[in-house]
Amino acid sequence: MNILITGGSGFIGSHFVDTFIERGHRVTVYDRTAQVHEHRAAFIHGDLKDRQSVEEVVRRHDFVIHAGGVLGTHETVAAPAATAQENIIGGLNILDAVTRYGNRLINISKPNVWLNPYSITKDCVEKFCFMYVREFGTKLAIIKPFNVYGPRQKYSRVQKAIPTWIVQALTARPLEIFGSGRATMDLVHVKDICDGTAAVLEQFDACRINDSDEVAVDVWGNFPAYNHQVLEIGSGEEIRVQDAIVLLQAALGIEVDIKHLPMRRGEIDGTRLRADNSRLMRLTGYRPKVDLGDGLRETVAYYRANLDRISRGEL
Repeated sequence: MNILITGGSGFIGSHFVDTFIERGHRVTVYDRTAQVHEHRAAFIHGDLKDRQSVEEVVRRHDFVIHAGGVLGTHETVAAPAATAQENIIGGLNILDAVTRYGNRLINISKPNVWLNPYSITKDCVEKFCFMYVREFGTKLAIIKPFNVYGPRQKYSRVQKAIPTWIVQALTARPLEIFGSGRATMDLVHVKDICDGTAAVLEQFDACRINDSDEVAVDVWGNFPAYNHQVLEIGSGEEIRVQDAIVLLQAALGIEVDIKHLPMRRGEIDGTRLRADNSRLMRLTGYRPKVDLGDGLRETVAYYRANLDRISRGEL
């Protein structure tokens, strides 16, 4: 099968590339960022906002996994228009192209809807997905990965918890916790996300969003007839931030200092996250496999081995 992966140069996207190549598929990456991680996929440098380019590349593929776009919580608060252009217009270009050419689409979304441009735009594209299913019969599934971690997650201005904490610890700095530390996460290894996504691709007809006559909505417009068909992927386990730090410290094998900071813009203290894998499990047989302690040790080893390149911004 010919699979197009938008955002294939990124953390999750690059693991998608490896997974689908290993399973015998022909993979093309579409990204405006050059490839950092070596793999055997074809690469097309392109921008999701370029409608003609998106249509041309989608036309040549059977399946699209849309993992591209701008991410970040507080990082996007000061740039809502640019985030909306990339995520919403880019998402609509993908939807229009797969609808026009009859391709199948897996849209990678996100679980928690905080009031920041990243969350708002991802939620907006989900609603457009529902509309395209209802109005045009677009063939698509929606996946919501939870707090994904693992090797290759970039340590950068978009401060994801696990790589940020690991690099802080390895460079003898205190680990920064925003807020009380009582918020919870569902930490899921990127290998499990890839296995779950592959299961959706292989069982696509069972997993796709179907139109429903039961589109009655409450006053908040939650579209329950569609929302219950969205597939969550996580470990299914909830862990507090402060408890995750304890596990990470064990994986690091060193003592760390903790520094509490105020919550960042666009985020809410005390948020609780736990994936409900039940629908995905029922439809595909998916089960998360990577133990959190084992996954953290593997991830720490990656950052230790690549700390110089990470510090130079190369990874």
